[in-house]
Amino acid sequence: MIKLIVSDLDGTLLKTGHHIRPEDRAAIHDAIANGITVSFASGRMHPEIVHVIQELGISAHSVSQNGAFVHTIDQQLIQQDTFETSLIRQLALAADGTALYPVMCTPDYYFVTEMNDGYAAIETNLLAPLRVIPHAIEALGSELLCCKISFIGEMEQLIMLQQQVLSVHGDKIDAYISDVNCMDVMPRHVSKGVGLQTLLAHSGIRADETICIGDSFNDISMFGVIPHSFAISSSHPEVQARAAYVVDSVAEAIAWALQLNTNNTDTKANLT
Repeated sequence: MIKLIVSDLDGTLLKTGHHIRPEDRAAIHDAIANGITVSFASGRMHPEIVHVIQELGISAHSVSQNGAFVHTIDQQLIQQDTFETSLIRQLALAADGTALYPVMCTPDYYFVTEMNDGYAAIETNLLAPLRVIPHAIEALGSELLCCKISFIGEMEQLIMLQQQVLSVHGDKIDAYISDVNCMDVMPRHVSKGVGLQTLLAHSGIRADETICIGDSFNDISMFGVIPHSFAISSSHPEVQARAAYVVDSVAEAIAWALQLNTNNTDTKANLT
């Protein structure tokens, strides 16, 4: 029986303009009506996930900032993690001299050292505040705790920076493409998969009682934890190859879960 559905947000549930397809919205409500709990696992921060939860009019768990924070359905914080001070200060300067835009994350808001047209465009896609903190680099690790740093820009430059930071800090970080114009850098021991394991242990739900749905490289760690994993068909072929199934939508994955539960219920009824 499937007891938990875990969905990524951007590119999976959230389409362009933060739009949620009516079919996906209805499927989530149908799953909850059938006794299945929902969680969202995203590179976005917890307040942004809460925004989506409230927009859907449901209650749900939250695995935010690629697993740096895990909140239960009743908003209990059960996991948190941040970068070590010297490391995040080096990473914050890694894009200097490039056309990439670094955006750093605290538990509750994004921050940058200056505002310009590039950051103003990025701000339109955020569901949490973007603050300008000129002394941010000096404040990292003390006044400012950073859990994730994202670099926004052209894919070719992102891949070059990815190779660079991994060659220097690869024993301490993970760096992966999380969207068509974004690379996320996290402490090496932090991932959606690890965060999801924390949630499962806390809730008493087994991995084989869960499905997870995603579309990007930061979802692969979930696919390694959950046997019933679903990649969205628009995702990179390597992401699809790491999932157990490929579907066109969240609704299609949820339909699979509901059908599995129906089949299991029918089998038990026949046995009795």
